[in-house]
Amino acid sequence: MNRKPRRPAQLDDAQIEAIEGEADVAYNSELAHTSAQALLPMGRHFRETDRDAVARVQALVDSEGVDVVAESWVRSPEDSLPGILWRGYLLREWIRREPDDVARRFEAVVTALRGRGDAGEANSIPKPGAIRQEWDLVLAGAYEGDFAALLESSATFARHLGEIEAVWIEADTHPLATEVTRRDSALLATAREFFVAATLVEQGRLE
Repeated sequence: MNRKPRRPAQLDDAQIEAIEGEADVAYNSELAHTSAQALLPMGRHFRETDRDAVARVQALVDSEGVDVVAESWVRSPEDSLPGILWRGYLLREWIRREPDDVARRFEAVVTALRGRGDAGEANSIPKPGAIRQEWDLVLAGAYEGDFAALLESSATFARHLGEIEAVWIEADTHPLATEVTRRDSALLATAREFFVAATLVEQGRLE
């Protein structure tokens, strides 16, 4: 039986100050979940009853950028909302920061598929710009689309690019070098996590 995502606690003054005060704030599960759901409420009840928490996190994102909030998601598991937002953040940042690398891999995928006679599939792969725009909205707290569909698109995008080159970030010194992006077959692993999260959203179980 499907169950609705739990309603997280409001962000209190100490939590807001912790995010605002330190980009490297120690991991806190409650803070991670609350800040994630403030940007992407998984149920209408949260948006209607916790407007103050939503407004405060969104104001922080507007003034400081989503990076400072994303720091609280780093250690969240991949089958949680903050964990999957962390992966979406990394994908968005990769597209934004490394457009040439992303474009090279994307074109290689399209060329390979067309070379096999799969022009239809080549044309259906989500484009980098479209993926980035959708995640921009999510991370700004302004997303009103189908989140499961976005996760599926992100998974498809990452899987296709990962089949060309499974290594995501090549150097530990890269700004996006994390346990997610530097693991073995990172793009393919992240694609699988996006697919699993999409199913959890459809089942009402991502929280």
